[in-house]
Amino acid sequence: MTVVNQATLLLLLAVLGTKAACTPEQCDITALSVFGTWVLVWSVSDNLEATELLENLTSSVIELRLLPDNTTIVYNERNMFQDKSCTKYFINMSMPSDSDSAAPLRSVGAFHKDGVLSEFNDPGRVEFFVSCSDCLMMVYRGDIGNFLLSYRREGQHQDVEQLKASHSDNKKLAECLRFPHDKPFIYDGAAGQFLWAGISPRVKVLSAKCQS
Repeated sequence: MTVVNQATLLLLLAVLGTKAACTPEQCDITALSVFGTWVLVWSVSDNLEATELLENLTSSVIELRLLPDNTTIVYNERNMFQDKSCTKYFINMSMPSDSDSAAPLRSVGAFHKDGVLSEFNDPGRVEFFVSCSDCLMMVYRGDIGNFLLSYRREGQHQDVEQLKASHSDNKKLAECLRFPHDKPFIYDGAAGQFLWAGISPRVKVLSAKCQS
C-alpha cells in the first residue's frame, strides 16, 4: 500500500463540502485525525467480483492506530456478510519519510477467514479524503480490486438521514474518480454485527516494509 506522510495524511487531494482552502491548523494531524474506529456506510468498486462482494456485505469496521514510534499505522478491518461469515485483516503500514511521501509500501499482514489465518500481501495504494471530523473517505487500488469507501466515526454512524444526505457527495466523488456507483453498498444505520472481540494473541501482525 501507499500511505501519505503525517503532515498530509488528512487532506490528500480535496476536502469535500469545503470551499475555503484548509488552514495550517486543519492540516495538522492533531487537529483532525484519521485515527480511531470507523464504520463503513457507503462503498463502490469498479470490479465485478468486488461489487458482488459488497452486495453481500452486512457491516464493515476499520481501526487505524498510530504506534508510539510515530511511523507505523496499525490497520485492522473486520467484515460481516449476509451468510454470517466474516473476514478480518491485520496489517501494519510504515509511513514514508517527509522527503519521500509517495513511496510505495509492500503491505504484509494477516488475513483471517472462516477460522483460517493466512498471509495478506497486496501491493496496493491507499488515499484518504477528509470532509469533517467524523467523516473519512478512502480509495483503495490493488490486486484484489479498486474500492471507494465512505466511513463515519464509530458513534456517529447511525443517523440515517445524515447518511442519506451524504450519498450525493459520495456519487460526485465516485464520478470524479471514475468509479461506477449504480450498485453501492449502503449501510442503513442499524443492520449488521460488528466484530470487535479483540485480536488473538497468536496473531502477529507483520510490519509493512518500503520497497524501492
